[in-house]
Amino acid sequence: MKKSVKFVTALLTAAILASLTGCSGSTDTETAVAGTEEAEETVETESVEEAEEETEEAEEETSGISEYARELKYRRMPTATSDLFEAGIAPILEREGYTLTPVEITDSIQREIALSEDEIDFHVDSHAAYVASFNESYDTDLAPVLPIPTVPTGIYSGSKDDLADIEEGDAIAFPSDASNEARSLLLLSTLGLITMDEDVEQTQYTLADIVENPYNLEFTEMDGSTIPSVREDFAYVILRGSDAYNAGIDFATALAAESQDAILEDNLMELVVNGTHKDEGWVQDIIDAYQSEEFKEFMETQSDFWILPDYLQ
Repeated sequence: MKKSVKFVTALLTAAILASLTGCSGSTDTETAVAGTEEAEETVETESVEEAEEETEEAEEETSGISEYARELKYRRMPTATSDLFEAGIAPILEREGYTLTPVEITDSIQREIALSEDEIDFHVDSHAAYVASFNESYDTDLAPVLPIPTVPTGIYSGSKDDLADIEEGDAIAFPSDASNEARSLLLLSTLGLITMDEDVEQTQYTLADIVENPYNLEFTEMDGSTIPSVREDFAYVILRGSDAYNAGIDFATALAAESQDAILEDNLMELVVNGTHKDEGWVQDIIDAYQSEEFKEFMETQSDFWILPDYLQ
């Protein structure tokens, strides 16, 4: 359209010049025609340049998405949140053109280091409190970008299978990392088994912040993944959702657990990415998949033991 308008304008200009000078011979006519041809060549050149610029701009706009659309690497472990991602979210992303490549990383610290070094693009196996603690300890910039369905931390039977049987000096094991220590102590205080210092932030609880321990309970902190194998050595054990899941323990057998209403926002599992990439298009695509109506309907087919973020309720 641009070319047609400019070309017609050039012809009219030539005609006007010719009428002003009269029939002055072939020289004037040839000059007008030459001017018209030159104008047409200019229009063609401008049109080609404009088309090339538009193509380059379009390529720049899509280059980031297409790069990641070829492949997204994520940490894959047999955890409830990983399995949920693969069952409910992966199909949505694959239909949008993404290739999803799982990377097996068993250790939680190595998982976060791999993410910080771009060896993986994202994972769905940490909560915000843990990520904040890790960033502070390792000077990383990992970013929780969306809370996702979470299996609650719960207290499970060890040598005793009823909390009503708790006695003086009973031993309880719970995860040793800072964020899950706080989470375990919060659960115990919610159950009324201990009292915590009210002046301490709940996500920062440590054993030193216990102000009342009426049963004189003995606490053992250990690697959360090892607790299921030594359950019988303790009266009760506190398990993260992932530890119970990996050990094949039915969540419904928890004697008590975090509730939908009581769980702290920082203890909800998150979609976690390297902070450098948090505003990139592929991150938003994963967020959109979790917030989609399709995934909401999928969650309606799952166990009601899941704690759901607001957008899925």
